[in-house]
Amino acid sequence: MKVGILGAGGMGGTVIKHLQQCPEVESIIAYDVRESRVKELREQYSIEATTEINDVLCDDNVQCIFITSSNDAHAELAFRSLNAGKGVLCEKAMATTLADAKSMVECTEANSGFLQIGFELRYSYLYTKVKEWIDAGLLGDVINTQCTYIASAWKKDTWRARGEGGPMFGEKLSHYVDLPRWWIGSDVTEIYAASAPNAIPYYKPRDNYQATYRFANGAISHITFMMAPAATFDGDPLQNVIDQQNGDGHTLKFLIQGTKGAAETDVFARSLKRWEFGDSPDKFISKWVETITWDESEDHLWFHNTFNQTQDVVRRVAQGLPPATPPRDAYETMRLCFAAEESAQNGGVVSLLKK
Repeated sequence: MKVGILGAGGMGGTVIKHLQQCPEVESIIAYDVRESRVKELREQYSIEATTEINDVLCDDNVQCIFITSSNDAHAELAFRSLNAGKGVLCEKAMATTLADAKSMVECTEANSGFLQIGFELRYSYLYTKVKEWIDAGLLGDVINTQCTYIASAWKKDTWRARGEGGPMFGEKLSHYVDLPRWWIGSDVTEIYAASAPNAIPYYKPRDNYQATYRFANGAISHITFMMAPAATFDGDPLQNVIDQQNGDGHTLKFLIQGTKGAAETDVFARSLKRWEFGDSPDKFISKWVETITWDESEDHLWFHNTFNQTQDVVRRVAQGLPPATPPRDAYETMRLCFAAEESAQNGGVVSLLKK
């Protein structure tokens, strides 16, 4: 199989490395609007690269396309790829408007095509293990999830800081909206979100949120997000990324509470814990029963497993299988992201009925 990359920046480079380890992939062609990047791709990865998008879309040998461009190009590139008969993996956020996200779903269905959105946390061991525990009944019915996410700021004069990637919820938080939907397995009926004034003066998008989702089965999911408190992180190539940020304010964890037990995921502690609930003559009992940790060499597989996602998408396209996450399912996550932005903007609860 020949695979195309559309918008081959940093994420595109990561996907190219994954594809070069994929047994179904015979060759790769990358498209980017920058001549300098095209030259770099040829030299660094020894692949075909071009500034002409039709070199990818009109190549009958290209069966699968990975859209790794900036968010504002996702919808157009998806439409063109689907209309050209290609299987498509599009990175999140799905699109910068809800209307475009819905049109992407409709275009997929009109073409009987393949479209999967890059919610790679559904492949990441830290979160798939929680799903296994839930499916095995170890947590009972999930009734509450709480996500705490504290990160450092994006640089000035980038498309993300300028808001060109769409609202913050879609760009930064859609993963952490998607996971509770996947774990709980119920529709969201309403959301309330609030934001304080920005701490980062050059940001166009909001840099903080408190958001609460209510599910049809009664479960609640809450997200606390702040982008300013964590220490400034520029990255030291001689140190492990997680170890550099651990203890300096960076936080990314979930607490998942069920009727029979609970789980906690913690990226910076490299840990996954599970508790069992019980009864005694005088009180409710919670017992810590399991802890799973991993080595830094496995960080990628545990909390942002784009490698297995890439391999799986290629396999599915090659074998004519449907996407692991249907596009309408991904659209539901995006609907919740845009509803959170609406609530934060207008200051009220947003009811969510199927549209």
